[in-house]
Amino acid sequence: MKIMGGNDTFVVSQLRESVASLHTTSARQSGALDPASLNVEGFNARDLGSPRQVAAGFEHLLRATELSLQELPHHLGEGDHTANEEINSYIQTGKKPHVPEQHEIFNFINEGAAGNDSKEGRLKAVIEAGMELLEAAKGPGLNLLNIAGNTGMVIALATALRQYVGYLVENAMRDGDTPEASRAWAAVAVAMIGPALTLMGAIRREFSGEASWKSRVACLCMASAVMGSALGAVLTGAASKLFPAMTGSVVYITARAVAQSFFPLKDNAGPANVAATGVTAAAYGAGQFALAELGKAMPLSGPARAAEGLGYDFGADAIQAGLNALGMVADVATLTACKSWHVLSPQRGLDSVFSDPESLQQMALEVRAGVQWPNRTQLADAFVNVAGTRISFGHAVSMFVAVVTALLSDQVGEDTQGHLINGCFAVMVALLYFPLIFANLKQTNNTYALQETTTS
Repeated sequence: MKIMGGNDTFVVSQLRESVASLHTTSARQSGALDPASLNVEGFNARDLGSPRQVAAGFEHLLRATELSLQELPHHLGEGDHTANEEINSYIQTGKKPHVPEQHEIFNFINEGAAGNDSKEGRLKAVIEAGMELLEAAKGPGLNLLNIAGNTGMVIALATALRQYVGYLVENAMRDGDTPEASRAWAAVAVAMIGPALTLMGAIRREFSGEASWKSRVACLCMASAVMGSALGAVLTGAASKLFPAMTGSVVYITARAVAQSFFPLKDNAGPANVAATGVTAAAYGAGQFALAELGKAMPLSGPARAAEGLGYDFGADAIQAGLNALGMVADVATLTACKSWHVLSPQRGLDSVFSDPESLQQMALEVRAGVQWPNRTQLADAFVNVAGTRISFGHAVSMFVAVVTALLSDQVGEDTQGHLINGCFAVMVALLYFPLIFANLKQTNNTYALQETTTS
């Protein structure tokens, strides 16, 4: 930019031709700008200052912008640096890089479009392609935002409530000097809540015609897991330590049922199948193992804190709530993605009112958090069917881990024992993930509706 003073006039000599060329190109491609459409009411050019002051302001802005732009490439990774060079090369020369190696932004650029024969036209084409690329990413980003907002908030609040209730129950039992036998049988009684609700849900599905062989087998497997774990906990003496945590778990599932009845998360990914559930179960087990290993470095919270005679600490409970919310958000996102991926769910949409398989595959995945006033059927689904399997899942895993802990207490070192317990925990949650999902599948009878997302 060159500034010429003397008579209080300035000339932007180096940009005049470029601006004129860009104006001509833009006018050809998108129509000329109509000055009459601009609202200039109250604008006075003299308010900007003298021509010399305006010129100095533009010069200052140009220098600041150039410095920032020159610093940007130094902070790019290898892939971004390569893409930057490819885009700059295209703008300067008009030549695209080789197809197998080019950045995906070039898929949105039409070389034969009018105006792409000039540098300014190619720059405008790159900007428009970038906007289209961002538009394509808006859908998945919005889906993830709904999952994180809905699931993350519900799980975090419910987990904090669970930890607080568990702390109060453990403190009350310690203060009352409750005998171990009473604590053990109380834990067994609470453990039966899940199978009882699961049985009620199975009966509801049979009478409504929504039951399938998958849901029947899943309910049977879940109930068997709870019964077997409860028996093992009683025989090893671990049941006497579980009542506070299991009581907190019932409160946790109830709070989730209340929140998700009024604020459901729905998707159009279709029902889960064995392949999608298997991949999600493996990912869920691995994620829970990582969170369990990370949790060993975190402060004690909930009933574990009360058992050590420590005072209540909301910060410790908040950390536990955050970790659990992170795991559940990852679980919901993984299951939804697997159900919508045609490789894992090739039969997606066969129960839809649509009949064209190709059109079904082009349907965009949509996950949305909503607000509703639940009817009696929705409340029964939430508090009986879904809550029953979730309570059974949580209690079966808790009692199984307690049994493993009791069996390994004198066998191996503390560090090795912690890794083994977390490994067994991960395997158990992955195995029980199948009955957890399939127990709540409904026979759709060739009707299509948004599915409410049901996970652990």
